[in-house]
Amino acid sequence: MIGLDTSAIIDIFKGNKNIQQFLENNKEPLAASIMSYLELFFGLNPENTGHVMEGRYYQEFFKNIHTTDLTNGCCEEASKIYWELRKKGKTIEQFDCVIAASFITNGICKILTRNPKHFEKIERLNVISY
Repeated sequence: MIGLDTSAIIDIFKGNKNIQQFLENNKEPLAASIMSYLELFFGLNPENTGHVMEGRYYQEFFKNIHTTDLTNGCCEEASKIYWELRKKGKTIEQFDCVIAASFITNGICKILTRNPKHFEKIERLNVISY
């Protein structure tokens, strides 16, 4: 299974040709983190009609994909990732730590992203970029 980073979900929505080509050739099931759902909706202004339409797309998208939840174990793993990276001077955003942890705690060791720098510091993830 391959976990989708938030950037990948946005690029699917926008019809990015590179991710579309990857998805056409991909044979593995896909997953998304509930944290990406939160991150997406933080970026949508509910008073903007274009954003409302985009939000509806994401609502349907998350209904039709395996979604990893935010659990106690996920929170603890995200904290471990954050502090391990901080100790090495390689910090990443806390949202990214949680997204990575939600995949790792669910046995998903691959992540598809437009931003490999965000996740390549996490040794337990195989980063796939497009």
